[in-house]
Amino acid sequence: MLTWTILLHLLPGLVLVSCHGNMFSPPAWWDRGSTNLKIGCGVLNLPDNEYSDVHNGRDPDCMSLWYSNNVKIPGEASIPDDMDQSEITCIHQAGANDDKKKFPWNAPGSAPVFGPCGTLGGWPHGCNGDGKGDFGDCCSGNCDGFALGMNAEDYHWPGIIPTTPWLAGSHQEVQWYVGANHAGGYSYRLCKLPEGGIKELTEECFQEIPLDFVGDNQWVVYGKDLNHNKRTKIRAKRTSEGTFPHGSMWTANPLLPHMEEGGSSDYGHGQVIDNVKVPAGLELGEYVLSFRWDSKCTPQVWGSCSNVLII
Repeated sequence: MLTWTILLHLLPGLVLVSCHGNMFSPPAWWDRGSTNLKIGCGVLNLPDNEYSDVHNGRDPDCMSLWYSNNVKIPGEASIPDDMDQSEITCIHQAGANDDKKKFPWNAPGSAPVFGPCGTLGGWPHGCNGDGKGDFGDCCSGNCDGFALGMNAEDYHWPGIIPTTPWLAGSHQEVQWYVGANHAGGYSYRLCKLPEGGIKELTEECFQEIPLDFVGDNQWVVYGKDLNHNKRTKIRAKRTSEGTFPHGSMWTANPLLPHMEEGGSSDYGHGQVIDNVKVPAGLELGEYVLSFRWDSKCTPQVWGSCSNVLII
């Protein structure tokens, strides 16, 4: 059984991430108190790799690099019309050509993922899907994804893994960061920590306890306001229709990608803050919280996990 040390996570620091996005509160497994672009960077002892060479020595394990790439929904689009973000045309993104509506947000939660807590680099089977090559080989033109990383639950996480206590039946604040904005939406889920530890976590387990969001409002810290951590209250767009598992609640990414008509870099990235309800009837003990962001404009799902103690 994993031994956890409780760290009360009360005042999250400023987060500035240049690409993609992920959960930062409650703190994920890779959070060791770093800030800005360094959240999670260098926590794992990873070999020399092409990704780092291309990116001027940047560590390949930063929080924005945990995702499943080239994943699509197995069935037909099911997202309600008022949630499908038809106003977003995915300018300069792959979703502009998703005529068959197969990218993950078209049926939230149904696209398969390599792991429920994110997959390092997005291409675990190699750039060609044949398992060949070296860890960190660049798999895209600008090397924003790379080969042969493992699922987060399969790594040994050194140091103290942050753990956040949550009271059963309470409302809890959760936060994630949008960098490179692929639209779509997101969900938070819980799984009781298996007896064998995090290596035994599965997507199916998290699908058993999707969390409901609380209220009709949420808050954002727009990119232009990050230095002052100024929150703006907005109306959230949520749905429990057309989602998987059936009836699970999802919230649309409220930030308009900056490439879209009317978009701007000031408002196209930033922090997204919600409250979720912790089920009152949960068995007390150690749990893992999973964040899942299903993209509209790319065939990708971002994920991360945090340890929580239900008391």
